Amino acid sequence: MEMHQVRYFLAVSETHSFTRAAERCRVSQPTLTAAIKKLEGELGGPLLLRDRSGAKLTPLGRRVLPRLQRIEDENRSVALIAENHRRLKQVPLRVGVLNTIGPARLARDLAAFRVVAPGVEVELRIGTRDTVVQQLEEAEVDLVITHAAAPTPDWCVVAPLYEERYLVVLPPGHRLAAQDTVPLAALADEPYIDRLSCEMREQVGALCTSRKVALYASYRTEREEWVQSLVAAGVGFAFMPEHSILHAQGSATARPLVDPALQRTVSLMRSGDRTAPPAAKLFWRTLLDSAGRARPGA
Repeated sequence: MEMHQVRYFLAVSETHSFTRAAERCRVSQPTLTAAIKKLEGELGGPLLLRDRSGAKLTPLGRRVLPRLQRIEDENRSVALIAENHRRLKQVPLRVGVLNTIGPARLARDLAAFRVVAPGVEVELRIGTRDTVVQQLEEAEVDLVITHAAAPTPDWCVVAPLYEERYLVVLPPGHRLAAQDTVPLAALADEPYIDRLSCEMREQVGALCTSRKVALYASYRTEREEWVQSLVAAGVGFAFMPEHSILHAQGSATARPLVDPALQRTVSLMRSGDRTAPPAAKLFWRTLLDSAGRARPGA
């Protein structure tokens, strides 16, 4: 059974005429008749009868009509999905995002992608680095936005998006808030909020140890919003990437960390083992273009 046979049969059943059905399907009447005859042979009996009032369904024709109609409907649905995919309409795009990457900077890039691909439905899946990389390997996400500090699997293709400084987020009224920058040594013995999910946590700890800077962790948490709320409540300070800071959090103050200054590279990652879908390719190009325009003033 072929789809054109189904289409021709349905056209005759709707128009009750082989002539009008051939016109609708834009084929000659002999071609349409031959295709239906072949379909009848495959199904083992006549589907249509002709009389003076036109073409009528046989008992077999009436039985198979709803099923053949469903086949045609499914075929049209598949064709529509393929067409939407080609035109980037109602196309899902799954993006894994490292849970320590804040939305402030990326939101602008996502807005730029929305302009060029308004029909793409973007799903952001937030997780740890190991989680999002595994999802990429297993094709559960199409792309990943992560940091470039950790070792990258050899099957990954990586492109840097932007550099991000680490800031010191100070509670309201803190004595260091009047300074333009905060040296690491100035934070000795200050209570702080320990960001357990921070990928540079061990590096910061090693720096504090090497420079004999003692810090007291008043709270520890993996949740970024809790870190900022605790700082705003005056519990202690925190080290945070600059684009993770939500400025609506009370009157907390953020100052660049210096001596030493720390920063990380946020990157796009995709699998080199398979071809990316069109929406993912456009997302990749759009974010890199957006980062390129933003970089001089970042």
